[in-house]
Amino acid sequence: MITPVIGQPGIQSGSTVAYRQVFKQPESVLYFPGGGTIAAAAQDYGNGDPLTLRGGLLMGRVTSTKKWLPSLMGKMITAALTGSGTSITLSTAAALELVRRVGTSGTFKLTGPPAANGTARTVTVTYSAVDTGTGVVTITAVGVNQVEQINFNVASTAGNLQLNVQKTDGTFVTTANIAWNATDATYLANINSALDTATGVVGGIVASAIPATDTDLGIRLTYSGTGYAGLPWTSAEVALFPTSSTAAIYTPITTAVDGRFVVGSFVQPTDGSESPRSTTPSGSGIQMAAANAADVDFPQIPYSGLFDSDQIIDWPTDAGLQTWLMNQLNTAGRFEFDHLLLPA
Repeated sequence: MITPVIGQPGIQSGSTVAYRQVFKQPESVLYFPGGGTIAAAAQDYGNGDPLTLRGGLLMGRVTSTKKWLPSLMGKMITAALTGSGTSITLSTAAALELVRRVGTSGTFKLTGPPAANGTARTVTVTYSAVDTGTGVVTITAVGVNQVEQINFNVASTAGNLQLNVQKTDGTFVTTANIAWNATDATYLANINSALDTATGVVGGIVASAIPATDTDLGIRLTYSGTGYAGLPWTSAEVALFPTSSTAAIYTPITTAVDGRFVVGSFVQPTDGSESPRSTTPSGSGIQMAAANAADVDFPQIPYSGLFDSDQIIDWPTDAGLQTWLMNQLNTAGRFEFDHLLLPA
């Protein structure tokens, strides 16, 4: 039996590696003709020897160079990101990888569902600091607060206002009577007090004046408090109109962006390689040269085969992330996954 030598010629540094069988039926795996090139910057952040790219490492192509790099730089491991959260926590190895590939500040992509086993989506995150000792990354909050506007058909002149709003538990509640007042600041204070009492959250939904508009003609509501920030809500409605006003126009001003991400969400680059299109093949890994020293050959790039799902590096436990990852790999490939074929 002739065993081909795959890789560039020359004496390489020694390393301890373990063979990984990534595919269930090795003989049926198909590879992209001609192979490709792995960029010199490639490292396996989760490996004790990061210069050895383990079999099953998710790989994507850099848009500008068409060279391959790992698609993931880390996973959130300690706490889910809330709608208004301004930090995430990575493993220290992943934090170092973020700094190495992007820098101490910049942007990365974050992929995951807002709640366990939900639909995963990807957002671009801006970060300003990385603590490589703790893994904490300081970010600009991903969530965007919902803002909506209520315009009355006629200016209110007396009486009481009631609003029907959604509580943080998803149920709906109608405020008590809110006394109209000719002084805008007093009227708004009355509205906010009633909203706090009805929702049980102080400052959860905040009423404010519409710019350049008398409060008698309408208000704005911003969902910015605890349990509300960075989440989508059913728009409030008027349950009781003050005297003179008889109808309202409801207008969304800012659409909420759900800023929540579950534990295990993927931290990725923004150069194109964040889209996983294949993995490194079964074997003892691909040896890189010294850090950033040279590109290496990627002669065997799988595009079809039956994955042993658990052998994919950083294979997620969340069903939403699994679905996202399988869809990404099958954008250019024809892969199957053994966990879908095995009985529950």
